[in-house]
Amino acid sequence: MTAETSNTNAAQAKLVLVAEDDETTLRLVGQVIQRGGYRAALAQDGVKAVSLLKRARPDLIILDLKMPKMDGFQLLELLKKYESAATIPVVVLTGSSSPLDIDKALSLDVDDYLMKPISPRKLLGKIQELLG
Repeated sequence: MTAETSNTNAAQAKLVLVAEDDETTLRLVGQVIQRGGYRAALAQDGVKAVSLLKRARPDLIILDLKMPKMDGFQLLELLKKYESAATIPVVVLTGSSSPLDIDKALSLDVDDYLMKPISPRKLLGKIQELLG
């Protein structure tokens, strides 16, 4: 494979936006995404995620619920307001097992609600399920 072919494949890889305030988790999820053959856009809070969304439409969003500046619920509500963003699959990846959080996230049309910690294999399986 030539460098040009490699760059073309990378440019064609689907983009996954991750919004997560814990730096270690953010880095690890980014590595899982890249090892799976996808591109990763990483944001440490909802405000940075919105900034990334303005630059490129991701094929999937993985987000934590509890983040500074703009939490996952606020980000989900914002996504619903924009037709182009409302159709992006969203997976919540959080440490919150609160039934209220789960119900609220599901009412905002998330595609799945996953609990931390999660195995890289299970996370990649969910990404592949949603993106093909």
